Amino acid sequence: MAEVKVPLKHGLKIGETVFKEAVLREATAGDFLQAQEDSEKLVMVPNEEGKIEPQFIPSPSLMTGHQLRRQLKFIGDVSGPFELDDIHRLHPDDLSLLLAEQDALLAASINTLQAVAQSGRPGSDSENG
Repeated sequence: MAEVKVPLKHGLKIGETVFKEAVLREATAGDFLQAQEDSEKLVMVPNEEGKIEPQFIPSPSLMTGHQLRRQLKFIGDVSGPFELDDIHRLHPDDLSLLLAEQDALLAASINTLQAVAQSGRPGSDSENG
């Protein structure tokens, strides 16, 4: 599973220590599913007949936070998973750095899956090798 070290500009204070390096790991399917579940809120919405009924609605920003907290393997020498409150305490610059790396890890995973799906198919490079 891929991991990347992320230097933090401001760091995260845990106890009396400010940690300025994080290790982010590649997400698993379980990370995605649990983050979605944790980001859902029960709200009352109108149905097709105009009656109000309960429905679970996921929050995209909460989903991102829950996903990130699971992908953070370490901040300094403190191991994850972390709590959403820890993510909230990050400086916006550090959050931006972590989200950019999270996106890069996801893009790399998608590219790998696409390459595997194309492997051995007519017209693919692996057909000639």
